[in-house]
Amino acid sequence: MADVGQGSRPLFLYRHRNLRHFRQKMIPTFPHFKSIEWSDRKEVQQFTCEFPPYSDFNFVSMYSWNTREKMMLSKLNENLVVLFYDYLTEAPFLSFIGKKRLDETAIELIEYSKLRFKISALKLIPEEIAVQLSDLVFAKSLDIDSHDYIISVPLLSNLDTLPNAKCPAAPNCRKFIELYPEYYTKHQSAKEILKDDYIGLFKGWAKAKNLNHWELNEYSAFERFVSNRETDNYIVSLFNGDKMMGFVSYEIIPPNYAICHFVKADIDFKGIYEGMNFAVGKVLKEYGIDYWNFEQDMGLPGLRQSKRKYKPEFYLKKFIVEQNKN
Repeated sequence: MADVGQGSRPLFLYRHRNLRHFRQKMIPTFPHFKSIEWSDRKEVQQFTCEFPPYSDFNFVSMYSWNTREKMMLSKLNENLVVLFYDYLTEAPFLSFIGKKRLDETAIELIEYSKLRFKISALKLIPEEIAVQLSDLVFAKSLDIDSHDYIISVPLLSNLDTLPNAKCPAAPNCRKFIELYPEYYTKHQSAKEILKDDYIGLFKGWAKAKNLNHWELNEYSAFERFVSNRETDNYIVSLFNGDKMMGFVSYEIIPPNYAICHFVKADIDFKGIYEGMNFAVGKVLKEYGIDYWNFEQDMGLPGLRQSKRKYKPEFYLKKFIVEQNKN
């Protein structure tokens, strides 16, 4: 194993140590952890503000998706360490974001992960960190299922006029406008909405997909999102008469990004998803936003196909990192 320096902790310190977590105000030093709480927001953002807005490290996303209240935070070498649980399988894994002593941090977290979780890899490692990790020490592989899709806001706001070849989502947007010429948009703070209406639409979407909403981790995450009255997020909703057609929730990340948190629609309305992205594009254009973080596809074929229709400008790439075996 490579020399990890004087600051690393020998393995024997971990062997009989349980994963500790505390209800405390400050994020503790590794290997101590604390449960994520809304009061951690400012401290987490001090680590993430120097990076592009990776969806996994977005605090609202982390808080909302902490549906089992098992996600935890720690600090190591002035980096933020996060104990995540896979969005689909709920399997635990470690990741980190920061700029200090990266090789040493990665080695220490991998060794801990092997002992604690029997997992020899770190996941969701941002590209800016992965490229700085030593090629002699680490094996780094792209995790394309986790890349964030970054979509041009000017493209979204012009979906109704774009040639089909430039954006495969454009024909469905025009079809939506043709079928529902009297649709209208509401743009509200997430604090202002009647949350039961949005939860009801989510349940309707699940029923149309023959899914039990109670079994969906995403449903639990959305409930946490709309029940949180402290957020600064917004929701763009589309209506046909009195009937809600769908909604998009988003957060502005200065200076020129917005990140999508949840999107749901009544799929009986043809072209509704393209119509919603067109509507949110027009809203974001008014705010001077250039890029829409459409989050990852999690390897789900249908989701991947739908996101690729918007011809991403680029991706926020993430890596799986392991130590070299030789």
